[in-house]
Amino acid sequence: MDNTKKLFIIRHAKAETIPGINDFDRSLTSEGIQHAKQVAAKLASTLTLNDKSMVISSPANRALQTTRIFLDILGEPSFDIQIEDSIYECTYKHLLSVINSIPDHIDYVLLIGHNPTLTDLVEFLTRKAAYLRTSSFAEIKLDAGFTFQMLSGNCADLVQIVD
Repeated sequence: MDNTKKLFIIRHAKAETIPGINDFDRSLTSEGIQHAKQVAAKLASTLTLNDKSMVISSPANRALQTTRIFLDILGEPSFDIQIEDSIYECTYKHLLSVINSIPDHIDYVLLIGHNPTLTDLVEFLTRKAAYLRTSSFAEIKLDAGFTFQMLSGNCADLVQIVD
């Protein structure tokens, strides 16, 4: 990959809906696990995690399970996951504030969370219509010279949505 800073916004995989199970604790379905593995393999063909990478996840069970699947497929099962409690139920503006706190030396960020917040964030950053289905990810390239701390509306390009 080139030295451009990139943000990979990943929606958690399909989760079960069982009466009596708290939304926060929902687990992935077997279909969700398989789909996440397929999508993660597509990401693995273009991305290698290193010391200039960061992985941020919602603390919800389904998001953490998805994160671990992606890291396994990327060949980095023990990569450090920054669990950000505040992104479980938040607005895209709050999510942007989390991204704006990422240090300058980081080039690649994997952000795993929930809709509608993630889709709203993609649309805000790129001014492109988007929709993230379960397990899908948006690859976003920051404009030349931008850091994550500088990221704001309409200063990034939507490279692709993979699902």
